[in-house]
Amino acid sequence: MGTRPLTPDEHFARAIECPDDEVNLAAASLYAAARENPELDVIAYQGRIAQLGTRVKSKLAVQHTNYDFLDAMHEVLFEEEGFRGDTRKFFNPKNSHLNEVIDRQKGNPVSLSILYIEVARVAGVRVDGISLRKHFVVAVGSGDERMYIDPFHSGGLMSRKECMVSALCGEKVSGADLDELERKFLSGVKKRVILRRLLSNLKVAHEKYKEYDLALSASEQIQMLDPASLRNLSELAHLQTKVGNFGDAVDSLTRFLERAPAGSNTEQAESALRRLKALTARGSEESAE
Repeated sequence: MGTRPLTPDEHFARAIECPDDEVNLAAASLYAAARENPELDVIAYQGRIAQLGTRVKSKLAVQHTNYDFLDAMHEVLFEEEGFRGDTRKFFNPKNSHLNEVIDRQKGNPVSLSILYIEVARVAGVRVDGISLRKHFVVAVGSGDERMYIDPFHSGGLMSRKECMVSALCGEKVSGADLDELERKFLSGVKKRVILRRLLSNLKVAHEKYKEYDLALSASEQIQMLDPASLRNLSELAHLQTKVGNFGDAVDSLTRFLERAPAGSNTEQAESALRRLKALTARGSEESAE
């Protein structure tokens, strides 16, 4: 007997079970998208990313500067391929699916940053993801040679101060120790953090379109990625309630309350749990009649 093929969830779980620095962002992002499109050819899209990286690498001399690398990336991704941020339909769920981003040449800040990071990896250059309050960019280099790039705005360069203002949500940074603020707010984030932000964007997008089943699917993937997250457990219960999965919502809220720190305000969760238990009990009585 042959072995059955893995499901997208199983592939996603395998993609994130390794140490964080070994996570393949492209594969994990594509397997996340495959949950909504099980026929998605993940290997083929990884191949398209590899081709982009190979094109970038072919433009670089053996000894090259960060500026040479940025020029090559800009030429391939933004001039030749035309990748750009989707400013007209920012919350379109397709902007959080890496395969759709590759097909449509547009996406949101996180998905375009993932593409940038993965193309650079194939080209042999490490690029960090930088999580800002309401934006996401990437960085290459370190120290005085560190440069920040905004894939959502056609790969334009951002100054350290511009990134800092975005990270601090508009607070003034004049006179502050920029080196210290950079270390604190502009360090590269872990790959699981990037994936979580991608899935959070997808969940919010589906909720805006009232596609609660799909929003729940994204929340379930976040739970796989970050099972210790109390916030996601609460959101998971909310979405399970929205789609009528009351028994699952009871389980999620029960786990939430078991893990909530002592002294935290859990009255709303406790009230919701009581209502859900009443609903499930009523449903059991009706099905038994």
